[in-house]
Amino acid sequence: MMDALRAALSFVQAHREQIAIGAGVGLVSFVGGMALVAFVLVRMPEDYLEKEEEEPFLPGRPAWMRVSARIGKNLLGVLGVALGVMLSLPGVPGPGALVILIGVMLLDIPGKRRLERRFLGAPKMRSFADRVRARFGRPPLRAPAGAGSGGSSPPGGR
Repeated sequence: MMDALRAALSFVQAHREQIAIGAGVGLVSFVGGMALVAFVLVRMPEDYLEKEEEEPFLPGRPAWMRVSARIGKNLLGVLGVALGVMLSLPGVPGPGALVILIGVMLLDIPGKRRLERRFLGAPKMRSFADRVRARFGRPPLRAPAGAGSGGSSPPGGR
C-alpha cells in the first residue's frame, strides 16, 4: 500500500507541469462551455421553439455579406459540434450535449428545428434551460405540444 502511494506521489511530482496544464484546460473548457451555453440560452427568444422557420439571415444587407456571414455561421456551427463531441468524451469536463445543440443551432441543415425541439423538450434539458433563463430574469422557453417526445414533429406545428 505504501509503495503504491509513493509511486503515485513520485509520478505526480515528475509530471507536475503536464497535470497542471491538463487541469487548466479542463477548467477552461468547463467554464467556457457553461458560459457559452448560458449566453445562448439567455439570448434565445422565449418563442424560439414555436417558430417553424428561421427569419431571413441579415435582411437588407448586400448578397456578398449575407453569403459570407452564412458561411462563417456554418463554420462556427461545425466547430461547436466538434467541441461538443470533445466535451462529451469521458474525462473531459463540460456541457458537451448542450454545446453540440448550440453548434447545430448555427448550422443550416434540414430537420434542425425538429431536432432542437426534441432535445430541449427532454425533461432534464428543459429544466436546466429554464433554470438558467430564470437566473437571468428571462421567462422559460415555450415549446409546442409534443416537443421532446419520442414521436415525430408536433401536430399542426404547435
